[in-house]
Amino acid sequence: MTTYKERISCESCGHTEFDIVYDFGEIPLAGSFPKEPDAKINTYPLKIIKCKHCGLVQTNTLIPPKTLFKDYRYISSVGMQNHFNEFADWLVRTQKLTPMSNIMEFGCNDGPLLEALKYRGIHNTIGVDPATNIVELGRKKSLDIIDDFFNYNLAKNKEWENKFDLILASNTFAHIEDINSVIKGVHYSLKPKGRFIFEVQYLVDLVDKFQFDFMYHEHLFYYTVTSLIPLLSKYNLKIIDVESVPIHCGSIRVVATKNTLESKKERVDGYLEIEKDYQDLSKFSTKISLALNDLGAQLGYIKEMSKTVAGYGASGRANVVTSTKNWDTNDLMYIVDESCERYDRFTSNGKIPIFNPEILEVHPPDYILILAWNFADMIIEKTKHLGIPYIIPFPEVKFINP
Repeated sequence: MTTYKERISCESCGHTEFDIVYDFGEIPLAGSFPKEPDAKINTYPLKIIKCKHCGLVQTNTLIPPKTLFKDYRYISSVGMQNHFNEFADWLVRTQKLTPMSNIMEFGCNDGPLLEALKYRGIHNTIGVDPATNIVELGRKKSLDIIDDFFNYNLAKNKEWENKFDLILASNTFAHIEDINSVIKGVHYSLKPKGRFIFEVQYLVDLVDKFQFDFMYHEHLFYYTVTSLIPLLSKYNLKIIDVESVPIHCGSIRVVATKNTLESKKERVDGYLEIEKDYQDLSKFSTKISLALNDLGAQLGYIKEMSKTVAGYGASGRANVVTSTKNWDTNDLMYIVDESCERYDRFTSNGKIPIFNPEILEVHPPDYILILAWNFADMIIEKTKHLGIPYIIPFPEVKFINP
């Protein structure tokens, strides 16, 4: 079994006292989709904790990145490409970009944001991403991408001191364990008035929208503006603007600058004021327990009636739910997903097969459990012709007739 370590101090401030937000028990990695049933599956403790000093919410299990992302398969979807087009327009407009602007993005994936900037006449860009297979896809689009992890050592080796006008990161920050070296590298690489602009899933939205199944090993940190300020200020980076963006069930776009004399916008303080109501997450924890228990009870009742259930949506969050102690692996016949990458594979526990949605017509269940419940309306619209009742699992179990 791959080794792991338990976090003994906060990655941001170094303090050692934590509150437990929620303990999921020992579960497999959410990004794991084995090819064989009952394959030997490694499980790891998943406990979400909150630093009592700086408020950063984080996982307590430290798993080597090569283990976490060894079978990395995420490529930007069409929906996300639309977002990156919007992001590029926003950058050109608000940051007054010109063809001479020097830009670097780390965690760039196959380069959808860099490609969008290139289309808008911004060609002086470079990307950094450790996923070799994904980087090759970006290079085929004539993008300059380095196959590596971004951190201070890389920046120094590349002699990037005071090089970039902008450094970007989108949906990357939460996956990086060595955030201190990354932020140190950001400060080192920015020009004196350069800016670090990043998007990250927002803890307040995660709690409000009850997106607890986004909490898994691969998501190491869950940020607020309150927890980001001390982390960035350690390296003389100042947050001057924040705004909400409607991706990943609620994220924030943060603008930080190396020029600490630059004034911040008033709405930064607005976010800080809102976050005062999210210091105590005990009610959120209780709600998770009740919701998982209720779903388990409802599925058990359906099984007692000799009825069948199939799942819709084989995502990382589905792997979290189907791996908890509340789950009986015999509750689902199968799960369908629209990504062909996952066909003929199994959920991370090696128990539930994943198929093309066409199987719903060939071997229809009595109920469809919508595990991708944030897309419930879209899934129902696509499948209502089947006449199969739906189960929406969260925030509370709900049955819907087509």
